[in-house]
Amino acid sequence: MELDSHLFIPYMESKIKLIILIVLSTVSSISFATLTPKNKLEKTGKEIFESNCARCHGTDGTKGKWGAKNLKLSNLADNELLTIISNGKRIMPAWNHTLTTNEIELVKEYIKTLRK
Repeated sequence: MELDSHLFIPYMESKIKLIILIVLSTVSSISFATLTPKNKLEKTGKEIFESNCARCHGTDGTKGKWGAKNLKLSNLADNELLTIISNGKRIMPAWNHTLTTNEIELVKEYIKTLRK
């Protein structure tokens, strides 16, 4: 069986173009996702802190309302911060039912930036 080259070549060219298009669209979506620093819906540690913690701690961590600790003076280790944010302490509420593990981690990292 002999192939008719004047029909076969255009057919293969269209298939190759389709494959290239699929590969390029996949690569461009992957590279776009990796170049985007974060999902726009995802909040930063600062945003989470300001909407949940600043009422008592103040936006700069020094407010101390209702006995809240001055976070600029805090020398708690990472695991201690995570425990307190997650489980609460005294009248501070536990945030582990409201915030995700990742959000708690972001808040912890933001609190560390408030230190002197």
